[in-house]
Amino acid sequence: MKKAIRKALPWLLLVGIAAAAAAGLEGLLSIYIMKAVDSMSNGSRDAFNQAVRMLLLVSAGFIPALLLLALLRGLYKRSAAVSARGDFIRRLFHKNINEFQAENNATYVSVLTNDFNTIELNYIDGICTLLVQGMNFAVSVLVIGLVSPWVLLAGIGVGVVSTLLSALVSKPLQRHQGQRSELLAKYTAYIKEVLGAFHIIKSHNLEARMQSDYHSRSQTIQQKGYVIDRVYTLVLSLNRLVMTSTFVGLIGVTVLFGIKGIITVGGVILIVTQLDRLLQPIGMLGETLPKIFGVKKIFERAEDSLQNHDTHTETVTIDAIQNGLFFEDVSFSYGEHQVLDKVNLSLAQGCKYLFVGPSGGGKTTVLKLLRKYHSPDAGRIMLDFHDLRDVCKDSYFHHVANVEQQVFLFEDTIRNNLCLYKDYSDQRIQLALKQSGLEDFVAALPQGLDSMIYDNGRNISGGERSRLAIARALLAGADLIFLDEAFASLDATTACAIERTLLELDGVTVVNVSHVRFEENRHLYSKIFSVHNRSVQVA
Repeated sequence: MKKAIRKALPWLLLVGIAAAAAAGLEGLLSIYIMKAVDSMSNGSRDAFNQAVRMLLLVSAGFIPALLLLALLRGLYKRSAAVSARGDFIRRLFHKNINEFQAENNATYVSVLTNDFNTIELNYIDGICTLLVQGMNFAVSVLVIGLVSPWVLLAGIGVGVVSTLLSALVSKPLQRHQGQRSELLAKYTAYIKEVLGAFHIIKSHNLEARMQSDYHSRSQTIQQKGYVIDRVYTLVLSLNRLVMTSTFVGLIGVTVLFGIKGIITVGGVILIVTQLDRLLQPIGMLGETLPKIFGVKKIFERAEDSLQNHDTHTETVTIDAIQNGLFFEDVSFSYGEHQVLDKVNLSLAQGCKYLFVGPSGGGKTTVLKLLRKYHSPDAGRIMLDFHDLRDVCKDSYFHHVANVEQQVFLFEDTIRNNLCLYKDYSDQRIQLALKQSGLEDFVAALPQGLDSMIYDNGRNISGGERSRLAIARALLAGADLIFLDEAFASLDATTACAIERTLLELDGVTVVNVSHVRFEENRHLYSKIFSVHNRSVQVA
């Protein structure tokens, strides 16, 4: 993600230019104030008038420079944050499906919310702050150096001390930030679980237990935040002690130089005003560097969550499916639990297949292997003459339609949920609606296809959700349709009619995993397979 943040570098360079301009103008203000004071002390009216004119001129440019700097800072932060989030999402969708499903997606939610907020506040804004303060420091060095190199050397010495303090505390802050990130991920998963089980908690009177558990977890996270704040406060206090002591000491030295005539009155005023601009960047360095270093573990955790453990390179793209899919001595296990053992299976293109068997027998596993969600532990699955493992997912999925028991719907119109943001003709859409039994339902809606679906389909029935998923598959015109308990939410009459429609599709392979069986459609299946005892047999 750091590479993505670097894409905002042009904006950061503009911030640097604007910061240099603003700091330079402020430095000139200090110089002309010094000249005005010295000319007044010397009784030189012409020099005083000249200094005042320059002060007015520089002041006129200073305020627009500050406004420009504020604008560019905002644009940089926006660009860097959007680029980082976009990079994370893009790479997230390159995760293998099985690896994504094996992990709690609350991990990704936590990264996109909690961790990214920390990255924006501590890293992106921190870099911008260091750049701006660095420009202020550089200008102050030049201005003070013109008046008193000794004061300048003392200020630089403080900067060295502050940097060393920052380096000393960066390691414990990294560790604590990483631990807090992990706690927040678990906390997000817990909240998601509790809200998902709201009806169970209410119906079984578990409110008190959940509230107690919530309090305990919240307290743990707050305690970790307190530890981070305590470490950071210690650093901040030490830095401010050094800054304050140095500031008072340098003011004393400057005044002493002024009394002895080493520095003019204007020079004393200039150094006093510039000391704050010299020491403030050093103080900000001590405050900001620990924040920037502290997010290292957060970056590492986010990067780890995006890694695929299966790094097999897919090299084959397909334009069409001609022969079909074939299992050759395929074995598969979930950990130590073996589900399939040396299975051989032929699914010819254009034919229709029903898989039955007891729950947990392996039907869904066969489907996941066919969908490329998993790869076999042993043996291979052939697509035409290619090992399915070598076929690019994008290429394969282009020819596949999936109908799940649990249907996901976007909070969008029926049209967009049906077409999935692709363009189809009205005739094709109407045919899919008719074949899936949705024609009357859509026609009865005031806005038809433009009616909204809310919150993953809470405003439509389970049967309508299932028919929408089936209509998607019909509309896609896929070569392979995989059905996973697709008829479970439908009444028998509707389910039987839709199954018949699917089984009568010419040239399309249909693989149906279902507990629902209709004898009147049995003859339309090319074969019925029974999956049990780690094997697949013709029923």
